[in-house]
Amino acid sequence: TEIGWLVDNGITAGCNPPWGDWYCPGNDVSRGQMAAFLTRALDLSPPQGINSFDDDDGSPFEADIEALAAAGITLGCAERRFCPSDSLSRAQMASLLTRALDLDPASGTRFVDIGGSVHAPSIAFLAQAEITLGCTRGTTYFCPNDLVSRGQVAAFLFRGVSLSD
Repeated sequence: TEIGWLVDNGITAGCNPPWGDWYCPGNDVSRGQMAAFLTRALDLSPPQGINSFDDDDGSPFEADIEALAAAGITLGCAERRFCPSDSLSRAQMASLLTRALDLDPASGTRFVDIGGSVHAPSIAFLAQAEITLGCTRGTTYFCPNDLVSRGQVAAFLFRGVSLSD
């Protein structure tokens, strides 16, 4: 259902260009790919003449990354760096999604493995809003350091965008 929603709404072109007939739900998501997912899901336009990050020049996701930076959704991975090829953790995804949907972070959570994380307030909000149910359904673990998969991103975006509609 969630992957079909991504396809129907033009949020994904698949994982095997130019054919686009595979989604590859078990593959990890790169930071650049997440920028594209969010830009398409939120219908963001890239700003003209802005170069927020030095390491995305020539990346197929450069316009998407700039759109996220202009919208205040991403702060990058370090000063003037976005790290577009790096895999995205579940915790990083939580913060991007919370900012993308303009949601207020929450405090307190049922997850026992997020204490001390800078992403904990965003993860807590996703749990409170039932955008995430944990690493396995009904669990008390979020697995913040695990890499987020394309299948998980589909579920997070489907629930998150549906919530904000």
